[in-house]
Order: sequence, then C-alpha cells, then structure tokens
Amino acid sequence: MRHTYARLEKHHMTINTLKSEFLENITTYGSAESTKLAYDFELSRFLNYLDSLGMSNVSELSAKCVKDYIKDLKNTKTNRDISPVTRARVRSALKSFLDYLYKNDYLEFDLGAKLDKVRIHRKESPYLTEAQYSQFTEAIKKESTPYYKNRDLALMSLLIKTGVRRAELVNLNIADVDLSQARIWVKRKGGNEGYLPLLEELVIDLDKYLKPLKRDANQPLFLSKLELRLSASSVWHLVKVYALKAGLSDKITVHSLRHGFATKLHNSGVSIPVIQQLMGHKSPTTTYRYIHTTDSKIREELNNKVSFDERR
Repeated sequence: MRHTYARLEKHHMTINTLKSEFLENITTYGSAESTKLAYDFELSRFLNYLDSLGMSNVSELSAKCVKDYIKDLKNTKTNRDISPVTRARVRSALKSFLDYLYKNDYLEFDLGAKLDKVRIHRKESPYLTEAQYSQFTEAIKKESTPYYKNRDLALMSLLIKTGVRRAELVNLNIADVDLSQARIWVKRKGGNEGYLPLLEELVIDLDKYLKPLKRDANQPLFLSKLELRLSASSVWHLVKVYALKAGLSDKITVHSLRHGFATKLHNSGVSIPVIQQLMGHKSPTTTYRYIHTTDSKIREELNNKVSFDERR
C-alpha cells in the first residue's frame, strides 16, 4: 500500500520540478555543460507550450501531446517550420526527459518510445585534407597573437591529431597529459573516462607547449586571456578564424577537424574498431559517418583488390 501511495505521489509531481531534477541528474552523470544548456532550453520551450494548454502535472502528459508539439514547432523569428535537424534535436531532448521520467516511475507508460523518428537527409560534412592541414597550421604560425601562438598551436594539434570533442578538450587539465606514456586522460561524452594514446609527433608538439608553462598540475591545460579555463565557444571561434585566415571554407568547424582525423586514420588503413575507440563512439555506425574515403584510396583499393581478368 505504501508503495502504491508513493507511485501516486510521483505521478502528481509538477513537470517543472522534474525538469530541474532531470537536468541535475544529467550533470551528475557527466554530460557536458553544453548538453545541459541545450536540454534546458528545449525543455523550457516545451513547458511553456504545456502551460499554454493548462498542463503542469506529469500525469497529464501523453504521447499525442508531445508528438503534436514536435510536429507543429515553429522558428520563433520567422514563424516557419523548423528544419529536420532542429526537429531531431528537439525530439532527442524530449525523449531523454521522457525516458528519465519512465525509468524513475514518474510516468506509467514509456512515452519516449512512442515518438516518431525524424528523417534527416545527411549532408557530407566538410573536412580538411592533408594539404589543408598544412595551410591551417601555417595560418596559426603567421596570424596568431605572439602571446597565444604556442597555446593555439598545441590546441589545434590536439584537435587535429586526436579527434577529441570541444568539451573534452577544454576540460583537460595539465595533470591529464602524460607525455612519458604518450597519453592523455579524457572525460568523454556520456560520462566515460579513460586514456587516449598520442602520436609521437603530438607528444613533441605538447612538450613544446608545456615546458615553458609555470602552472600547477591541477590547472586547466588551456587558459583564456583572463586566466580562466578556455571555453568551448572560444575554441569554436578560434577554429573559424584560423580557417578563414588560411583561405579555407567558412564552413570549417571543430567538427571538421574531428571528421578529418577519422578520415586520415581510415585512409591510412586503421581498422574501424580502433577508429571507433579513439573517437569515443558507442556504435561503429556513428564512426562510419565520420569517414570520407578519398578518390585515391578508392582507386588504390579497386586496383589492388579487384580483378576480372583470370590471367592476372
């Protein structure tokens, strides 16, 4: 009987209270601050919609209500339908929230499982070729502020030669870098942590940056001009600036460097399971989306592995 009353109490909690609990929960389990902010924004919009319908308790939620919201959501500036990519992001945030409510007995039914998937036509993401990497690095050497040249070279070298995410990069402390073992300790997406091996050339790059530093081991690896931990948005801005100074596409982002890392490994013959592990992907399907096979690689594979002539 006590258990029944407890369930009834849970089913009559306000959605706003549960939103706060959910956001606190994802932070506790290691999700990036950017993820929390994105979820907070989307859930706040959803709660405003529910408020307009006079709904505030979790017991009033239904799959139809959530589906209607996702389907009819408009761009607040243009009042036009949101793009499929944005719609998928909204669905992902709401599904994560609904999954949390169901798994913690706030919902009697698994509403998240009833949400329709959003079809997205995926465009091939831009990535840097080896020649463009050289252009990019030269732009940093020539165009960076002298005071930040070593920092920016080390930062970009880490992005290019490890494929780490922005959040993973900015969370690094000096103590996380173990050059004697050629590895760094990375807090990955989803709360996973572990060592990531470094290329020998990257060890040299980081050694040049770390030797002159006079900071405690528990301090951030990369600091802003205000002597604070460099933010993810600042890293995004730096990549955009140096890409433009190098004469590259304005569509180049941090994610482009991550795509380039995976593509370089693949074209060098590294196996998919190894690339998957280095990228921190849960599924090889995700890894395949980061790989862009070059024409020369296709030609090489075709000529070396395929023959229709039995005499050869």
